[in-house]
Amino acid sequence: MLFIAICNCAPYRYLSIETLNPADITFPVDMRRVLVVNNALPQNEVPFESTKHKLIEPLTISADSAAYDFCRTLGETLADFRGFDEVRLLEGSLRIDQSLLTAPKLTRDDVDLLCNEHESDIVISLDLLLFRVEEYANIIFGYQTQEYLNVETSGVLRVYAQGRETPMTTILLADTIIFDIWFDQNGEDIWDFLSSDNQTNLLRESAIYLAYKARKHFIPYWDEDIRWYYTSFETRWKEATAYAEAEKWDMALEIWREIYEQTSSWKKQARLCSNIALGLEMTGNFEQALQYAKKSNQLMQDHQRDDDKQEVYVNVLTNRITEEQKLRLQHLP
Repeated sequence: MLFIAICNCAPYRYLSIETLNPADITFPVDMRRVLVVNNALPQNEVPFESTKHKLIEPLTISADSAAYDFCRTLGETLADFRGFDEVRLLEGSLRIDQSLLTAPKLTRDDVDLLCNEHESDIVISLDLLLFRVEEYANIIFGYQTQEYLNVETSGVLRVYAQGRETPMTTILLADTIIFDIWFDQNGEDIWDFLSSDNQTNLLRESAIYLAYKARKHFIPYWDEDIRWYYTSFETRWKEATAYAEAEKWDMALEIWREIYEQTSSWKKQARLCSNIALGLEMTGNFEQALQYAKKSNQLMQDHQRDDDKQEVYVNVLTNRITEEQKLRLQHLP
């Protein structure tokens, strides 16, 4: 009789962390009043395509309120950030043309007038927002189990400042949002779902989601990342692992440093340096963390042991130090 035991023998464990990332744009300290402008023409006929149904007559959906929802959501998100003193929303397009597929820039005179009238330093203008909706079905063993709606979004967002001839930056918006929709077995299908209310909500929710994603261009944001630390069956090392699992990084650091001072094994030293770097990062000591990460990577290279994780970690910490400097410039205490 053959018995097979399966166990996790990996010498490290992964953990998920959240990191605060700086905004893509760093505004000067004297630019703290923002005006969000809806300058996009409403898309009254959003094309609808289906890989399941043969459309006898074209089905179009109205996105009349979607651009306003985008601007309102973006404005509310910016208003919650303490780096801006005031955020205002200007409802209604400034455009006089009817070319839906174009995104003309605001002129310097337009921007100066807006800034003066609304006491603003920055104008964020949504100059284009378009949608396309596609339906398709998931078929398993000949039976339809689920239907999906893809909402493809595209747009142009520009940032202006008073006295400038050109925009500070132009942001291209593009995303595909997938809505999965379950239907009962009594014949309800996509046509029942696409009542007038659902049509409107489908695109308005897509615009809100797109605006929420656009926040990273203007304000710091939290994002998930992956880290790891090395483990061992040694008693003290297991104790440090327990502290790491409980997120008691100061106590884990103390033990890892103690083991590091007592070992002469280069492999243990390399792994412990990596662990110490993690502990220092988790306690906000990024410069020290980088030095230990470099030491770990160097030990691996000196003994001709390729470990891509260590080189990646050095790059991650180097980037975090740069990002921390940017965060300090973005009006964070």
